[in-house]
Amino acid sequence: MKKTSHFLARPTNQNLLLKVIIVLIILTQVVGGTFLTDIQSASAQLQTDFGQSLLQKEPEPSETDPAELTISSHFSNTFNNHIELGLSVDPYTSSLAGKDDPQLVGMINRLGLDLYGDLPANDKLRIKLQYIPQVENYTGAEGKLNEFDAFSDIFLTELSFRPAASLPPLVASHRLQRFVRTSSVYNNTERQLSLRFGRTLEYQLRIHRFDDDEELREDFLLIGSNSHKMTGRLQFGLLKQMLGKIEYGIEHSSYETNLNNLILGIAGLEDNQRRTDWRHTSTAKLIQVATERIMFQEEVNLFVNRSNTDFFNFVSTEVAASSFYRFDTGRWLRLRLSRLWVQFEGRQILDETGFILEDAPDRRDTQIGANVQLNWQFNPYLTLNADYQVIQNRTNEMDPLLYFLNYTHTIATVTLKGEY
Repeated sequence: MKKTSHFLARPTNQNLLLKVIIVLIILTQVVGGTFLTDIQSASAQLQTDFGQSLLQKEPEPSETDPAELTISSHFSNTFNNHIELGLSVDPYTSSLAGKDDPQLVGMINRLGLDLYGDLPANDKLRIKLQYIPQVENYTGAEGKLNEFDAFSDIFLTELSFRPAASLPPLVASHRLQRFVRTSSVYNNTERQLSLRFGRTLEYQLRIHRFDDDEELREDFLLIGSNSHKMTGRLQFGLLKQMLGKIEYGIEHSSYETNLNNLILGIAGLEDNQRRTDWRHTSTAKLIQVATERIMFQEEVNLFVNRSNTDFFNFVSTEVAASSFYRFDTGRWLRLRLSRLWVQFEGRQILDETGFILEDAPDRRDTQIGANVQLNWQFNPYLTLNADYQVIQNRTNEMDPLLYFLNYTHTIATVTLKGEY
């Protein structure tokens, strides 16, 4: 942290000071975005759990199943008062640089298609193909978010091989996503290769690249990375109406080196040194089926990040409780309440003057969250989903420049999905 405090103590002009502030925002969001993504993944898993009969095994596909071809479309409208997409530290390349209010309020409209095919080649081999093109339109005050309008498309290929009926399938998949925004600096491609044995063990390789790597964009969110992840899962029954789930994952990520000296100084990296992280994620869930319509779930999620630079070392712990009520097939209501603690082990807080005092405590954040989701299927062809979530973040930072870390994040989404 000595290198960090030295960098913050010697801005030579307003532009450099502006850059320092924006970099602080960016680096805060980089780490914050990591554990928030993990939480969102857990939430998605929760929805999957509640969307099926929890105490029954997944039905085995029949050897005589015909090919399944489906086409669905979706349109969603999202209000988000804390959009975080990454800001370029160069004030001349981003219309968002220098904004007084770091909470970027906007509306996001998405329109997309989902083309899906499940093709059984024989009684042992199945092929799944999926293509999802989507258009995104951002609307914000003074046109500040227009540069994030985007088109994305996802190609997914999956091969499932079951050598024997008594064994879980061995699944290999390839996922390719292309993202093109109005501002080309954000254009990127993500490729994922995975190998899965049933639901028990999974390996995933992720390769993420931005188009302008050679231009050395000065933003930690706009550099490529490679990651390898192994995940193990265990599911078991408890008593008659209870289900337990345990999951552990370990991931190694290596980032590209196109960073400027300012970011290198704040992050504590040497010139041309790669940031490499080891991430450990673990989840424990307990699900209770109270009646045919009511279910409850308690969960604990732990996320540990270990990096070759202390600035990115942190631990987050989340506890959450959820309830689910099923009105009818395709019609349900879910409520989730959570509390999360984050400790940034290599990031000492600044005092009111913007300097790090001797023996200063590390930064700690606390989040309280609530999520309500309603799914209502009008008929087999049309479904409405409404999702509202609010997160309140509080930090122990004292520097007035970092007041934005005490925020309330609200996201409200309404989605219409049609299936044909």
